[in-house]
Amino acid sequence: MGKRHVDTEWPTLVPELNSHMQGTDLNNIKVALECVKKICKKYRFMFRSDALYTEMNYVIFHFSSALLQILSNATQQISQPNLSADAYKILLTICNSTLHIIESILSQEELPDFYEENLQLIT
Repeated sequence: MGKRHVDTEWPTLVPELNSHMQGTDLNNIKVALECVKKICKKYRFMFRSDALYTEMNYVIFHFSSALLQILSNATQQISQPNLSADAYKILLTICNSTLHIIESILSQEELPDFYEENLQLIT
């Protein structure tokens, strides 16, 4: 999945993953984030090209606001008292995956505007 250009070769994947990330089921969010993480990991290592930048912009456009919302929600839920160990573990995995995705997107040579504007929230 990560080796394909999702914007052209698999056009239904991003909207479908995005819909799973909008839900409230933590397991669905975790699985969707793991898929997005696999897609974005290649951005760290691939040779920069127009096709790669086009896909990165596509991913930034479709996932960035959802990623920040998920990260914000997860960090708020982690601080709740009486959280079960399983829920705590899932929430930490969600935070970890979200930050890995953001790191992969930020690995490009220039910081995307969306992340520059929201850098305080991310850090």
